[in-house]
Amino acid sequence: MPDLNNRLDMKCVLCDKRKPKRYCPAKRTTICPVCCGEKRGVEINCPLDCQYYVEGQKHHQQKMMQQRIKKDGARSYVRKAELYKHNPELFAHLEKEFVGIFRADKNLTNKDLASGLELAHKTLETEKKGIIFQHQSGNSYADEISNHVLSIVSHFKDNPEVGASRINLDFALLVVKEFIEEATFYMENDTNPKSYLIHLMRYHPEEEVQTPAESKLIITP
Repeated sequence: MPDLNNRLDMKCVLCDKRKPKRYCPAKRTTICPVCCGEKRGVEINCPLDCQYYVEGQKHHQQKMMQQRIKKDGARSYVRKAELYKHNPELFAHLEKEFVGIFRADKNLTNKDLASGLELAHKTLETEKKGIIFQHQSGNSYADEISNHVLSIVSHFKDNPEVGASRINLDFALLVVKEFIEEATFYMENDTNPKSYLIHLMRYHPEEEVQTPAESKLIITP
């Protein structure tokens, strides 16, 4: 017979402090609401159909959208929607690249990302003037991000094999500028210095590596 006293004393497996109240399909056990809210999509690789993940994403998106519309007007969202509609693949490649860098080094901040984007934007502006010169900052994070941004932009701009997804320099400048403005908005309106990166990470959950199943074949001599 289960020990009810032990069950009442159970604590969240993630923080070992609070009472677990939410079933987490990723951890296959119950966790506390605080850990669910803070770690979902960041430390927890949430399945996209988890009700708490879906509700959390919806709430956060609505909150930030209202704040940005209040500050910049609805035009900011219309502008991004128009750019995204023209080339969603470019947006996805850039966002996944930022998320990958952040997953590899959690010391990365919104400010580092914005600095890297500004460097890339400056390099693209220089290219528009007919000068090929890559700007550097001395900030290793910013320089790395700039390198990745320019590499992705070059792929979509200079590679004829991308077909309909191919872009010109002016479009690249607009997209990079949009990312700068969005990162800057988070820097100015959220106290968490990594909030924008966490926001992107939650939209691009880590893909699980499929391990080959153990072979059931019995080989006899």
